[in-house]
Amino acid sequence: MKHAFAMTALGMLMAMPGCFLACPQTPVQSPAQLPPQSPAPSLSAPQPPPSKPAQKKSPPDPGPHPTTRIDVEPLGYTPPSAFYLTYRLTSASLSFIDDDHLLFSFRVGGLLKRLPSDRDGDDDQQIRVMVLDAHTGEVLRQTEWRMHDRSQYLWPLPDGKFLVRVRDSLFLMDDSLVLKPYLSFDSDLREIRVSPDRRMLVVERDDPPKLALSSTDPHDPEVRNPVKVEVLTAGSTAATVLKETQAPVNVPLVADGILDTVEGNQLASYAVREVPFAGTPKILAQVKSTCQPTLQPVSAHVALVMGCYEAADDRPVVAISTDGKELWREQWDNKYVWGWFTSAQNGSRFAYESIQVARPISVFDELDESDISAQLVGVYDTESGKLVMVKNTSPVLTAGQNVSLSPDGQRFAVLRNGAIEIYDLPPVTVRPPDALAPGAQKSPPARGK
Repeated sequence: MKHAFAMTALGMLMAMPGCFLACPQTPVQSPAQLPPQSPAPSLSAPQPPPSKPAQKKSPPDPGPHPTTRIDVEPLGYTPPSAFYLTYRLTSASLSFIDDDHLLFSFRVGGLLKRLPSDRDGDDDQQIRVMVLDAHTGEVLRQTEWRMHDRSQYLWPLPDGKFLVRVRDSLFLMDDSLVLKPYLSFDSDLREIRVSPDRRMLVVERDDPPKLALSSTDPHDPEVRNPVKVEVLTAGSTAATVLKETQAPVNVPLVADGILDTVEGNQLASYAVREVPFAGTPKILAQVKSTCQPTLQPVSAHVALVMGCYEAADDRPVVAISTDGKELWREQWDNKYVWGWFTSAQNGSRFAYESIQVARPISVFDELDESDISAQLVGVYDTESGKLVMVKNTSPVLTAGQNVSLSPDGQRFAVLRNGAIEIYDLPPVTVRPPDALAPGAQKSPPARGK
């Protein structure tokens, strides 16, 4: 059955848009067959925690006040300079470990000594990692890592565990901050994605080409490594190979499979399909769009379908469930770009964060720091689409990871105004059936205050 699914996915992944980290018909090696993992280079052992940081009162704010505010300066956090705004480099992360504890990591400034293991092109940074009490701000445990690039290095997994990337090796970690070898690759990792419920992950990596041809002819095209796309259950080493492609692809994961789009049966329309890991693909929805929609799962059973209208400032967003129901729809303004999503593990809520720009931006436009006016995040009830809270973040971190929802969706944390602010959220509500009409619209998250 696994082979049947892999063959079904081959055709549909060709239409998917590209994604962030780096698959030919030669025999495929699963992670279980890869060379044994080696310990992470340059990772220090956990260190004793510093004293409890001071707590500050909230500054004036038109919205709800945080229930906890943890000053980050005593922890050693320094905001990045505006120079880095448009590079989308990862320099910090904020995640709930459970409903009562946070994992906060951030770049520590200063000169680093060159190591014998350094490679050409390394861009090292020292990362401080802390376990914080989400009620008091007390630092319970901390350590430091030396990372060799500025791409994302940490992803939350179920039940308080995390996936950590050091170059092309993956490690598992819990609140002990001890890294346990998980998977190691002999080629570059190009993309890692974790499903909203954190139980499945996609690993995309370079794969040696079928035949490496050497040529002295300068007009010969460069031989590029294909990309191998694999899906794993978090913590497992058994992988299903979806496809081998010439570039990374987007793989939207839901509970029992993946989503894709195919051309619809009407002009300027697309069909959204679920392709299960076992079984027959099924159509979930037909949507009107002048471009191929982007699919963004926000829980194990709900995904956002984001398309295009003819009007430049309209971006329709439709929430659909894996049982084929349309739950709600909105229109989001195109002056909010570089969206980043995170979800509560139980799927009750998701947060959407985006960069507010000072002028209309097309997909072909370049940004500089003067174009970025703010970064805002909206917290939504997944099933109803209710906008629960909107906050701006400070500093602006264009790579995201500066907000988090607790696993039960009842608490929200954001790095803001020199502190980690934690908010208790109201109970999740379900929108009445008569409010789910296809014509219903709401403001985008960035319009709130």
